[in-house]
Amino acid sequence: MTTIRKESFKLFMVMLLSDIALPCAAQAWLDEGASPQIVYYDGIDLAASDEEDLDCRGKVVVRRISPQCYSDWNNDPTALPYLFYQIERRTNGEFPTYVDNTGLTMIDDEMFDYPIIMFTSHFPFSFNEVEVENLQRFIAMGGTLMLDDCTGSGPFMDSVPVNVQRIAPGAETHLMLPSGRFGDLFTMIYHFDRLPELREDFCKPFQATIVNGRPAIMFCPNDYGCLWEVASPPSAMHPLGIPFHGHNLFQREEVCQFSINWLFFALCH
Repeated sequence: MTTIRKESFKLFMVMLLSDIALPCAAQAWLDEGASPQIVYYDGIDLAASDEEDLDCRGKVVVRRISPQCYSDWNNDPTALPYLFYQIERRTNGEFPTYVDNTGLTMIDDEMFDYPIIMFTSHFPFSFNEVEVENLQRFIAMGGTLMLDDCTGSGPFMDSVPVNVQRIAPGAETHLMLPSGRFGDLFTMIYHFDRLPELREDFCKPFQATIVNGRPAIMFCPNDYGCLWEVASPPSAMHPLGIPFHGHNLFQREEVCQFSINWLFFALCH
């Protein structure tokens, strides 16, 4: 498995993030100017287009898993590409990322090539025995599983505790609150003393399941992927892109910032 040594990565992040200039990134959008033509955007052209970019070694990749059970794992297709796009813009292209938005099965060894895998859906789910065994190996090797409920409540959320206990029997699951052991989630890059302010049913605390002393499985019950997603690319008038789901710019910016914290928290813990 291609792993990131946690302590070295923390040092790298401190050095890199000390040079981030968000006003500079905003100015870059203004310099590019707004395009008068808004078209539907599916995120395809964010994929690597030349031979050098096709090599994902040394870059941060988050793969979306496609389980054997029924699911709409590939909903919100622009979500991860545009979260990574925002990270690249906010670091002036200095943070190495690679976008691969295809589905990753959990029944072969490819899943062990990535430090973080992610699953989202609207529907209830149940991993099969091979998937559970591979997830156990994946986590034992230092991998992190991120879950995002694409409804903010309902059958996906109801399936999480059962499947988590199958993957990590007897492991404790904790609310990720600003105080205590998960404080870094709220201050990793952007400072928060609370979760982003969305509708009441989308402000539930994140959860973390502890395996071998670290938060190996993390669950977002608030459908953040829908707020990453866009219908068209960013422009000067819409620096986060035109949204699909009607959230205002302030809400989407807060979720984007908190989600960047979440990603780096996962990489460093």
